[in-house]
Amino acid sequence: MASIYTRQHVLGQFKRCISIVIMTFTSFASFANDAVINVQGIGKIHSTPNAYSVTFIVEEQGATVSKLNQQVTAELNSIVNFLLSQGIAEQNIQSMQVRLNPRYNNTPKGRIQEGFVLTREIAITSLDIENYDAVIDGALKRGVDRIQQFEFISVNDENAYQKALILAVKDAKHRAQLLSKELSVEIGEVVAISETGGNMPVPIMRAEAFASDTSVSLPGLKTTEARVNVTFKLVQ
Repeated sequence: MASIYTRQHVLGQFKRCISIVIMTFTSFASFANDAVINVQGIGKIHSTPNAYSVTFIVEEQGATVSKLNQQVTAELNSIVNFLLSQGIAEQNIQSMQVRLNPRYNNTPKGRIQEGFVLTREIAITSLDIENYDAVIDGALKRGVDRIQQFEFISVNDENAYQKALILAVKDAKHRAQLLSKELSVEIGEVVAISETGGNMPVPIMRAEAFASDTSVSLPGLKTTEARVNVTFKLVQ
């Protein structure tokens, strides 16, 4: 009796599994038979940079950390005082980033530590976009060893990507309407939507920036782009 009950139990479970598979396949087939159209929408926002940001690097090498710190601090104070004299606001100057690393040299006896490398970063943002070259030249004369990053930026435009995203959705709807019109069908409700990528502002060089010597410092335009994939149902 135990073996018979077991076989009946197994058969019952098997039938239930078959029933679930059939129902799942039917639901999938029903969805697959729905006529849909998938389009990509692209939105772009153009803006003119009204500021710039740059990061200066001050670096010294030596045997003792205390002496290195004195040297770097003296250079840092000179650079910061110069930046303030150029009209850059104190809150737009960041100089807290410090890195201290051991310095190694390869010798016949192997890799040997010989002192330390002390690095300070000075990151600034300035709205005086026409004075960036004088600021960089002055900072280099006061102890800056290298420039890590420089870019023209647009301030007070934090919603540029959101605006581009809205344009991308409108573009996707417009593309779907154009295609459906040619196919003599109508678009219905949205089945799926997803972001497929975007980017932070990217510089676009303007041709007129090279037209004369008086315009070579123009920052040009920046473009913020968003992309979406949208799937619509088709009403036939």
